[in-house]
Amino acid sequence: MNDNKFLLIVVSFLVSSMLLMSSCQREPIEEPEDNPPVNPSGGNEDNTDTTAAFLPTGTVIHNAVADFDGNRYDAVVIGNQVWMAENLVTTHYANGEEIPLTEGYSISYFTTTAPYRYVPDAGTADVEVYGYLYNWPAVMNGAFSSDANPSGVQGICPNGWHVPSDSEWKEFADTISSHPEYVVGDDIRYIDKAIASTTLWRSSTYLYSVGNDQSLNNATHFGLLPAGSLHGGSPSGCGLGDFALVWSCTEYKDNPEKVWYRYINNQSSRAFHVDGKVAKDHGLSVRCLRDEGVNE
Repeated sequence: MNDNKFLLIVVSFLVSSMLLMSSCQREPIEEPEDNPPVNPSGGNEDNTDTTAAFLPTGTVIHNAVADFDGNRYDAVVIGNQVWMAENLVTTHYANGEEIPLTEGYSISYFTTTAPYRYVPDAGTADVEVYGYLYNWPAVMNGAFSSDANPSGVQGICPNGWHVPSDSEWKEFADTISSHPEYVVGDDIRYIDKAIASTTLWRSSTYLYSVGNDQSLNNATHFGLLPAGSLHGGSPSGCGLGDFALVWSCTEYKDNPEKVWYRYINNQSSRAFHVDGKVAKDHGLSVRCLRDEGVNE
């Protein structure tokens, strides 16, 4: 083979190799954004891992838990706690036992001994939106009062979750107050707007109140709804659109017929920091708390 032919073969081989390499190159991979996109509820779109070592306050965990009926609930991280981000709507305990539903709203259906669930506003409200109201016997399911943290009272909650104690509600409120972005106004106790849902509240002209400019509500994604309450003194319904009241599992020591609860109303800005007392025959909303915290 002469030198010219050998050179031609070498050049042809090199050109073919370069063309082959060029045709096999992949499209360049885009570098990840510094801030990944989030969904409208505030959590990362794929954030369903509840075992991560750290999740910031306000992170939404989608479909975090299901009750016996198959209802699925989103949850939200508040400090080291993981809370249901929706009102409880179960009709059964975790063991399958049914929670009786009142078919009437006379005073005989409001008792401190037998468990009951109620449709808010004396049966007129949309349960899928507001959840059920439950009396304390239904919430506790035979458990004793507790102010421990964690409470240790599963009660009406699904497996792996429990009814919060008053101490756990205090931790909840204090955690939110420690985040300036959740305080609306010049007082660290002004956290009600950060907890309340962005709709369904009666309008209010009071500055910093839940019912004033509701589009600014729910910075935490806790989304507490104004389902009101029911009790024998007002069996026709009380406070739909005005009040959100949620149970604890902690009796009032000076009067064990009453229980500590938390609430906000459409005209409040810091009511949630006040732990009020209510009789056990009342029907209030329930938010369950996960047994394991974020870092456990």
